[in-house]
Amino acid sequence: MAVKFGMPSLGHTMESGTVLEWLKQEGDSLAKGDPLLMVETDKVTTEVEAPMDGVLHKIVVPAGQERPIGALLAILLTPGESPDPAETARLLAPEGAPAARKKAPGAATRPSPRRKRPAKSGRLRISPVARRLAARHGVDPATVAGSGPGGRITKDDILRAAAAAASPPQPAQAPESTLGVARTIPLTGTRGRVAQRLSQSWREIPRVTEVMHVDMSRTVDFRETNLSRWESSCGIRISLNDLVTKAVALALERHPLLNATLVDNQVRVHDGINIGLAVHLDQGLVVPVLKDAGQKHLEQLAQESRSLAGKARNGTLDLADVSDGTFTITNLGGAHVDLFTPIINPPQVAILGIGRIQPRPLAVDGQLEVVPTAYLCLVFDHRAVDGHPAGLFLKELRDLFAHPEEYAGK
Repeated sequence: MAVKFGMPSLGHTMESGTVLEWLKQEGDSLAKGDPLLMVETDKVTTEVEAPMDGVLHKIVVPAGQERPIGALLAILLTPGESPDPAETARLLAPEGAPAARKKAPGAATRPSPRRKRPAKSGRLRISPVARRLAARHGVDPATVAGSGPGGRITKDDILRAAAAAASPPQPAQAPESTLGVARTIPLTGTRGRVAQRLSQSWREIPRVTEVMHVDMSRTVDFRETNLSRWESSCGIRISLNDLVTKAVALALERHPLLNATLVDNQVRVHDGINIGLAVHLDQGLVVPVLKDAGQKHLEQLAQESRSLAGKARNGTLDLADVSDGTFTITNLGGAHVDLFTPIINPPQVAILGIGRIQPRPLAVDGQLEVVPTAYLCLVFDHRAVDGHPAGLFLKELRDLFAHPEEYAGK
């Protein structure tokens, strides 16, 4: 029999996915586990496998279109089955539409009286998260058009309605610009999803930024002294970012309130330390995650971070590579940025931004010296973390950078 193939669920935060490419064509034979199509979610691009042996009978959603979880993408046939146009039409019909009846050979066509459709139930289709957001923002869900499956109201629908209600009256339309446009970058795909998530973070999170100017001279010297030894033992050059990652993992062990997520009005402090490392790509920002960073020595972290960065640039990250982060580091030192305030990656409660290490004037033992320093910018969700524990976390990092031998060998 013909089988519906729907948009799979590829993660607990996924609401929809975009069909990037069909890897099989209509009429192609399938074996269970064959690569069938590429799907892009809000976190990753991944290959989806055929769920059964058979034939790809009909592609319903072409490449480039987005659909919610469960939406019909294609119709498959079991092995040896011949296409049945009536069965295909039945599967393609919207849910709730009456099924077409087969007419017996020679039977006369007889019009049947139309039946009255029962009145629709007045029950509002809205997700629990959207209902809570509506109450928080004072939005009447009955006035909101749902964009989810079957008209279900989602959290994004509520947030758009709240933003529209809070927007000031728009000024008169300005005359059309005469500026030339070299190129247009649409906010779609990965870039569009990053934009959506960061906009949500900026709107919803009461964030605070704390900045500390840190002496990095001992960490820089420690790296130079041990660079050849590390390269011999693990085959790669340990970077300053690797040392920072290891120090952050140890600091999070000692200050676990920063190693947390905020979900459904609960602050969940995690025992496993999974550090996300922001990687810039032309199509947007991705954050692969170093799992159990607190349990790994420096060389392991360096090797895994290189592997994840390579997969990010090659477009081969899978869902496990970008899931379950508990804290994020973003480093713009390579772009010669001194100081910046990053945006929290929800549901995490904090993110650390690191600028370039640069010789700067600093008071050392009462004397003004020029030493390598960096600005550490910790942005945190004030609902989950207060300013004092956040400051103690930064102080812990400052002390670790002054004694790199304390963390680099662990």
